[in-house]
Amino acid sequence: MKTGFSTNAFTEKSLLYCIDSISDIGYDGVELVLDVPHAFLPLNKKYLSTIKNCLKKNKIKVANLNVNTVVGWYDKNAIVKKFEPSLSNKNEKLRQWRLNYTKQAIELASTLESPSICITSGISPKSEKSIHLHNFKKSLTELALFAETKNISIAIEYEPGLLIENSHDVYNTVSQFNNIGLNLDVCHAAVLGENISKIIKKFRKKILHTHISDCKNNIHYHLIPGLGSIDFSAMYKSLKEINYEGFLTAELYTYSKNPEYAAKITFTYLKNLMLNHVY
Repeated sequence: MKTGFSTNAFTEKSLLYCIDSISDIGYDGVELVLDVPHAFLPLNKKYLSTIKNCLKKNKIKVANLNVNTVVGWYDKNAIVKKFEPSLSNKNEKLRQWRLNYTKQAIELASTLESPSICITSGISPKSEKSIHLHNFKKSLTELALFAETKNISIAIEYEPGLLIENSHDVYNTVSQFNNIGLNLDVCHAAVLGENISKIIKKFRKKILHTHISDCKNNIHYHLIPGLGSIDFSAMYKSLKEINYEGFLTAELYTYSKNPEYAAKITFTYLKNLMLNHVY
């Protein structure tokens, strides 16, 4: 397995600074969040070239492209629903905008040699859930075909409060697709009281990427691993058992005031976790 760190912890820094810092600490990969302030699409050719050169200079891989949010879509004074407009939106114009945005992300993943992108379903509606589910599956069918032409995998991330909000929802959704699977966010699983090892054994090769953070008391607040109650040893052992070879990508946006500290502590934690499970 490889170590990764998400740029959403560095929202008060430039993207190039993020890449430099994450590489200097020793991570194998970096997850780029395709939203403000770092990489809201489309990227102009000069900026894209600069990003590619920075990745090459640092000899660091792109672990994943995170397309969960599109805060950059909103006007400055608008009320932001960070998971909207979504792939399940009843408004066809808004759904199409998100479809097109996600296709741009898939194209960028191919350009940056990222193995995957991660997406969400959008916020759970107060009514007409079946229509939203239909729209989401319709969107996935179109995206799966497009991603196949680029050899990119699509990982669905679930979260409390979303249309697809637990591992069971994801499993029922992805079973019909060859190139769509799970982005396992262990904090989200823990908040829902799910057994992470059981999820891993159930999904197996359908686990395409991970988001690593800790939490406690079923509160959705991302903590540095080791500061909460998640059994990371059991998680890592389960991932080893299914021969997962992807990234353990720390997602610690809650530490935006001191991302370097969070990245360093987490890197040490992850490396020790791996060393303790060498057989």
